[in-house]
Parts: sequence; C-alpha cells; structure tokens
Amino acid sequence: MFTKFAIKGLAILYTALISCFLFSGGTAWALSTEVTPRNIPINLMYHGAQVSIKGENGANDDLIIKISSEPADAHMKYKGKAAGLFWMKMGDISFEHVPTVYLLYSSRNLDSLLQENERITEGIGFESIRAGAKMETSAADMDPDRWIAEFIKFKKAEKLYGIEEGTITKINETHDGKYQLDIKWPYQAAPGTYTIEVLAVRDGNVVDRAETSLTVARTGIVEKLSNLAFNHAAVYGIISIVVAMAAGFAVGALFKKGGGAH
Repeated sequence: MFTKFAIKGLAILYTALISCFLFSGGTAWALSTEVTPRNIPINLMYHGAQVSIKGENGANDDLIIKISSEPADAHMKYKGKAAGLFWMKMGDISFEHVPTVYLLYSSRNLDSLLQENERITEGIGFESIRAGAKMETSAADMDPDRWIAEFIKFKKAEKLYGIEEGTITKINETHDGKYQLDIKWPYQAAPGTYTIEVLAVRDGNVVDRAETSLTVARTGIVEKLSNLAFNHAAVYGIISIVVAMAAGFAVGALFKKGGGAH
C-alpha cells in the first residue's frame, strides 16, 4: 500500500515540476509566425509591396524562412543557332515540379545550419529544386542539369527566386526569443497563394516549424480588365483599340497645339 501511494505521489510531483517548467520564465517558446499584410492587392498603382514576417522562437535556435508557391510545370522556348549562323527559337522545353516563386532567408549561412542531404529533404536551397525538378524536351542532346541550372538563373533574374543569408533579425535572445524579417515583395510574382514556412534549427537539426500564407490578388479595375480579357477576349480587344486610338488622338492634339504656339 505504501509503495502504491509513494508512486502516485511521485507522479503528482513530476507533473507539478513539468508544469512549473513549462510556465516559468525560462520556457522554450513554441515557434510561431505571422505575416503583415496577409493579403496584397494588385491595383493600377501596384509595384510590389513591403512584407513583414515575425514571431516567437527559441532564443538559441537559428531560423530559416521559405516563401514558395506550389510546385508546377513551366513551359518555355529555347534558342539556338540555325545552320550555325542565326539565333532563333529552336523548340519547346518544359520543367516539371518547380515553384514559380522561391524566396529563402536565414539567420546564418545555410551551410553552417544544415547538411546538404538535410537541406534537400527539407526543400531548402536551389539544390533541392534541382533534385526535385524534371525536364522534358524534344531535343535528345540537351543536358538536363545544365538547363535546370539555366532555368534557376532565369528565375533569379526575374526576382522570383532568391536566397538571402543572415537577413533574419533575432530580438531579445535572453529568454523568450523573437524574430523579424522585412522584405520587398516582387511585383513580378503572379496572383496566387504563397506558403510561408519557418524552420527552427538547432545543432544541425530542424526542431520546430510554423507556417502561414500570403495571398496576392487583383482588385478593382485590374480584376475587371483581367476577367474581361480571359472571358470576353473580343470585347477586350475592341476596348483596347478604342483606348489606344483615343490616346493617340489626345497626344496628336497636344503636340499640334504646342507646335502652333511657336
């Protein structure tokens, strides 16, 4: 009987100690994240947006933030020299299972945070895109590795792919850590919903993760014109011609008036 009560008492004591630890000032906070704004409107004045990502984290943990779209297929045309003389479009090339947007940020150098195999598993870095991508083309002599690398280079030039190390700011690293990342959202990114994933890294391992989303959508007259272009192409074409003619007449009248003044 005594043993039974002793075990029960130890269990209660153990539970109490765990509770005290969890609610004490030295708690390792669960990773959290939030993005501001959550919705980016594309209007007539749109040229990208300022985005802030912040949250709480373990004070001693490093962080990686990945912003990406769902993997999809990208279809492009490639150029070559015809008869060894003229550059022209030679054919089609498709890249399968690649994100349209891939932006990566970290608190320190990625090589010092995770081993390469771990980065590929977690979808971190351009090497993970190369590992998951496939290429389809009608040409038999095209090297997939080379052209996938060219595809990534192209997306970087478009500001849709990028890796910026050491850009996450960690705040108040004594007990309950906080972090913040401020970025310029690229206006080249298409409307859609993008996933923001935050990884906490400790001793070469991912120990926690948090996720939220960012929505980019057309609004107002931009949305109406887009719907018109897709659903009523003929009407959209007529309106475009009328607007172009009106603009031409307006510019012509302006220069005519200016010329008569001299």
